[in-house]
Amino acid sequence: MTPSPPSVAEPDGSFALRIERSMAGLGRLGEWVDGIVAALHLDATPEYALRLCIEEAAANVVMHGGPESGDAGFVGLQVSAGPQALHVTVEDSCGAFDPLTVPAPERPSSLEEARIGGLGIHLMRQYAKKIAYERRGSVNILRLTIGR
Repeated sequence: MTPSPPSVAEPDGSFALRIERSMAGLGRLGEWVDGIVAALHLDATPEYALRLCIEEAAANVVMHGGPESGDAGFVGLQVSAGPQALHVTVEDSCGAFDPLTVPAPERPSSLEEARIGGLGIHLMRQYAKKIAYERRGSVNILRLTIGR
């Protein structure tokens, strides 16, 4: 199946995508973000931040989220653009997980002690101007604000 281009959901210019909570679903993100970048004429810095934050947030849901109840098979994504910032919302119905409670990673004392992975939330904190989390019923809602 060919990834779908971004869909402009409203006249306000917001983009929405619903992906399967799977590696195939994650594979759809790149082309979707490419379309958003082209539509909004984003420069390299906000493009990188948008791509990193969306991919890390969705990958965390796919790789670490598990069903608590109901339908945890999908991840909903929305991007809306304001004059100064991009607003990203990521929703899933997996078990409650507040990424704001995850402590900053410890710096390894040597290269041998360094481990691969585990930096996604830390990187989102570095590239997003603001991150907010709420649990509404059985839905995790992650909101990120990225500077333009």
